[in-house]
Amino acid sequence: MDFDEIYDEYFDRVYYKILSSVKNPEDAEDIAQEVFISVYKNLHKFRADSKIYTWIYRIAINKTYDFFRKKKIDLELNEEILNIADNEDLNGSMIVEENLKKLSKEEREIVVLKDVYGYKLREISKMKDRNISTIKSIYYKALKSLEED
Repeated sequence: MDFDEIYDEYFDRVYYKILSSVKNPEDAEDIAQEVFISVYKNLHKFRADSKIYTWIYRIAINKTYDFFRKKKIDLELNEEILNIADNEDLNGSMIVEENLKKLSKEEREIVVLKDVYGYKLREISKMKDRNISTIKSIYYKALKSLEED
């Protein structure tokens, strides 16, 4: 599959996923363009051990979080993000959606950022503009809560 085919097949799907998070068509368009620039530059690195859409979706999520981090916008995880790539396993990270729903929005955001997207707690504290100790406390409380279930 060449880049033009990939772009034609997945651009709209990626754009609307991004739009559901950023809520602004212009920002979604910009982020989607960045995603496909990255896809174009790194297509040779794609390993066929997962579906191409899973790989593109992961890039889209990372670009969306970069956008939020740059803008210091409160992260908003919604059902679309929790439903990771149509329930496909990303890098072995599988999350039980029902357990995540039991957490508060803030706990869920921190757990997903740390355990799914691989951000360090220090990076999350900067994104959320919160003290690192507070982020650690929320994270470990959430993990404890998940272990109890």
